[in-house]
Amino acid sequence: MSSRFFPALILLLSLSMQSTAQTLAATSPLPPVTIVEKGEVLLDGEEFSYGPWNSDNSPGKVHVLQYFAGTMRASKLFEPFTDKLKAELDYTKFHITTIVNLDASLWGTTGFVVAEVKASKKKYPKATIVLDAEGIGAEIWELGKKGAVLAVLDKDGVVQYLTRSSMSAEEMESTLALVRAGMDS
Repeated sequence: MSSRFFPALILLLSLSMQSTAQTLAATSPLPPVTIVEKGEVLLDGEEFSYGPWNSDNSPGKVHVLQYFAGTMRASKLFEPFTDKLKAELDYTKFHITTIVNLDASLWGTTGFVVAEVKASKKKYPKATIVLDAEGIGAEIWELGKKGAVLAVLDKDGVVQYLTRSSMSAEEMESTLALVRAGMDS
């Protein structure tokens, strides 16, 4: 094989990988992600199962989506906001999707993470909870292996707000107002 073949192959592979990754941005639609390995946690009575999940499945109402690594620390990142959201707004007028990146879980803790997710699904059966076993969302949304994001999408799936870090009190209030305004429209 030619010595020129390998650099060309590496360039081609890096370009094809870049084309699948899409940065999340406000005022843009959510870049599509499909998670089939594990996937959406489904609850039927006391029985759990998993199904494929696709970000294109808009709930038809204001949608708060959070994605984070399957670690205790990461799971607390957006909790002050989501707790405030649940306490102050009518849960039937907006939708929450939580995606947990199992690929970023600490070695040997995946079973504990899955047990916590199942407990959350029992507590909030109408919420969408997704297990991303391969870190597909982190890769496609360019979050980095342990990256996180919270996004507020309008009824059409367009990102209205996003953050990759914890929110200040002012950010929580303005984002809560954004969700409330979307519920009323």
